[in-house]
Amino acid sequence: MTDNTYQQEEIELFLLKIAESPLYTSKEYLIHTIRKPFLDFLSSLRLNNFDPPPFLLDIHRFIGDSFDESGITPINMLNYMLNNDMYDWVHYYDSAFLRPDRIISNVNTVKCDKKLFILVLTGFIFDYFRKNKIDINEIICEEHLPANTNQYGLSIVDGVVFKRDYFVFQHKAYLYNILTNISVINFTDSMPGFAKIISEQVTNGDIMLRLDERLALPENQAFSYSTLNFEKFYGPQFHFNSSILCKTKTIIVHIDNNSCDKLLMVIKQDYDSKCNEEFWHIEIETLPFISNESKCNHSITTFLHGMYYPAKDYFTHIDYTRNQYSISDYLQKYTDSQSGLPIDFYTSKELHYKIWCIENGTYSKEVWYNLMIASLQEPYRTLLNEILT
Repeated sequence: MTDNTYQQEEIELFLLKIAESPLYTSKEYLIHTIRKPFLDFLSSLRLNNFDPPPFLLDIHRFIGDSFDESGITPINMLNYMLNNDMYDWVHYYDSAFLRPDRIISNVNTVKCDKKLFILVLTGFIFDYFRKNKIDINEIICEEHLPANTNQYGLSIVDGVVFKRDYFVFQHKAYLYNILTNISVINFTDSMPGFAKIISEQVTNGDIMLRLDERLALPENQAFSYSTLNFEKFYGPQFHFNSSILCKTKTIIVHIDNNSCDKLLMVIKQDYDSKCNEEFWHIEIETLPFISNESKCNHSITTFLHGMYYPAKDYFTHIDYTRNQYSISDYLQKYTDSQSGLPIDFYTSKELHYKIWCIENGTYSKEVWYNLMIASLQEPYRTLLNEILT
C-alpha cells in the first residue's frame, strides 16, 4: 500500500494519546530544553547501537507498547513521519538505518531493529509537538522548585559545579533553563561564559539558580548535547570610568544600524540607609526590533541588573532575568513614543523571570562587565561597548 493517507486518522489519534499522557508531559520540558531537534540529539546514539539513554527508557517502552496496541503498521507510521518531517531527520534515519537497501518498487516493508524504529518514533513525537514560542507564563505554571527559594524562585547553590550543558548540585544534574544564555567565552570552554566567570572570578557571596526538578537527572545520567560550533567571545578590555550623574535616573540607548536592535541602559541613583551611602541600580535590557506587522503575541528580552557602590567601587548584587511583554506593550516600549509607554517601562513581577543571581558579596567592575558580555548576544555586546567606551 503506497497511499500516504492510509491510517492517517489512527496515526493522529495515536500521536495525541502519547502527547497527552502523563509520562510524555513529565519528559516534554526536559527534552525541549535540549537546544536542537531531539532526533538530532538521538543520532549521537549510533555509536552505542542506538541504546536509549536512561531518562528515555520508560517513555520508549511506553511508546513501543502503545504502538503495538494501536494496529498501525510500521510502513504507514514511517510514511506519515516522512511526510511530516520538519527537520529532515526521519529521512536520515530511513535512508541510513531503517531501509538503506530499499528499491523503489518495494517500499512497503520496514526491516530494522524494532528498538531503533521506536526510538525514531519517540524522537519524531517530541519534535512534532515541540513548541515554537517560549512562554514564561507556561514555564512558571509547571515549574517544580524546591521549598527553599527566594521570592524570585532562586535557590542558593554554593558548591555548584558548572558543565557545558548542565550544572551539578547535590548529586543532581540540571539542564540549563531554556532561557539561559549558554554561549561560551573561548571555543573549547567546558562551561558557559557566565558560569566560567562566576567559577573563576567570584570569590564570595552566594550563587543562586533556578532548581527546576523537571530539568534534573541523577548525576550519573547527565548528558551533553553541544558541539564545538560555539559563539566566540571578543571585545575590548573594560575600564569602569567615573561618572557624574546629574539626574536620579539616566537613560542611555544605542541602536544597531543594520538590525535596528536596541540596547537600553538605565542608571538609577539610590541610597543604602544601612551603610549610609549612595549606590546605583545599573540595568541593561536588550530590545530586539519587531515589525508592527509581526504576528507574535509577546516578546522576551534579556534584563541584567547590578547594584554598584561608587564610593567603594564594587557591586554587591548582579542578576540575569528574562522579561516577557505583550506585543502591544513591547512595541510602545521599543518606540518610546510620548503618548505610549516609556522605553524604561518594565513588565509585571510575574513575568520578570530571574534565572541566576550573585549577591551578599563584593564583585569588581571587571566581574560585572564580564558577566554582561557573557550574557548578551554578539550584536548587543558591540552596543554595550559603544556605551561604556
